[in-house]
Amino acid sequence: MKQILSLLCIFISITGFSQETCSRIIDKATPVDTARYTVAYSLKYKFHPGIKDYYDDVRIVQIGKHRVKDYSDIINHFDSLATEQIRRGADSYSNVSGNPWPLEIVRPVRGANADSKYRLSTHTFLVYSDSVPTLEWNFSSNDTDTIMGYECRKATTEFAGRNYTAWYAPELPLPFGPYKFGGLPGLILKIEDGERQFVWEAIGFQQSNAPIMEYTYQDGNDKRCSVSDVEKTLVRYFKSPVAFLIAEMGGDSGRVHIVGKNGKEMDNSEASKMSIPYKPLEIR
Repeated sequence: MKQILSLLCIFISITGFSQETCSRIIDKATPVDTARYTVAYSLKYKFHPGIKDYYDDVRIVQIGKHRVKDYSDIINHFDSLATEQIRRGADSYSNVSGNPWPLEIVRPVRGANADSKYRLSTHTFLVYSDSVPTLEWNFSSNDTDTIMGYECRKATTEFAGRNYTAWYAPELPLPFGPYKFGGLPGLILKIEDGERQFVWEAIGFQQSNAPIMEYTYQDGNDKRCSVSDVEKTLVRYFKSPVAFLIAEMGGDSGRVHIVGKNGKEMDNSEASKMSIPYKPLEIR
């Protein structure tokens, strides 16, 4: 069965210019903290600002006593669904629907480094540690907005080559937000970069006592990387997703089948010429 499952993700659509995300079978779930608050964000993102259409994700940010975890609720749902299907004896399982942002990040409430996992289409996680910035915010006392019924104030900052505008709620005195953003005198309920390539907006907030979980997965070939290694790998992936996938399969192009928009299989040599426009979130 393991061999069958390892082949499930090689039938992918490349002409939609998306990064296919595959479910992972959970081997072990370990609680590492307890969330005091849970925030749900709608994330609209693109791999490059020149792309017309957005991808959508629902991000969950759990704020615990020691850790803050930001992950895709969509990916987590399909991992759980696939795990249950396999445990019931199924020979195949459900893959992730849509194109959620394949990044998970866990950062300390107090500390300088975050642990991140970027999920590639080959089941692989790129696992790495990265710094958490101390952001310098500029405040605007006259600009306000209302998000989820909370009065929000505006602040701007520059981070990793991008300019950001944030709306934070002083009524919720939590110095956190999605991704690595934080340090404001209130929870960030909306934040976007100047090109609107990434737009987060809160759609839910509640007190919580749910566990913050750490997962290990079956059949994992996760790669511990440096930040530089991750950046180079993603540039290589987006330059030619098909060539990248074939290389990850050991160079065996016969194991990779690319389906076009018309539903017909494409020639791998032609599909290998296709790229996805890409501009990283952090421009270093």
